[in-house]
Amino acid sequence: MTRNVEERARALCAMDAQMAAVPPNEIPALVERLWPIAALEISGGLLEPDVPQVPDLPRLRAEYERLKR
Repeated sequence: MTRNVEERARALCAMDAQMAAVPPNEIPALVERLWPIAALEISGGLLEPDVPQVPDLPRLRAEYERLKR
């Protein structure tokens, strides 16, 4: 995954967390856990073959969806 996509995904995830009223001290850990899901959304769900698979993808995807509601 390109560095640019990672940076954008982290920023998007942090904004989503702020909008969901996640306490500020919990946002860094949440971003670290969920930014790969945001990156998948940015890239249209495409996994690049040379990028390691996201561990526990279904659970993390569901967590990110709950965050965005």
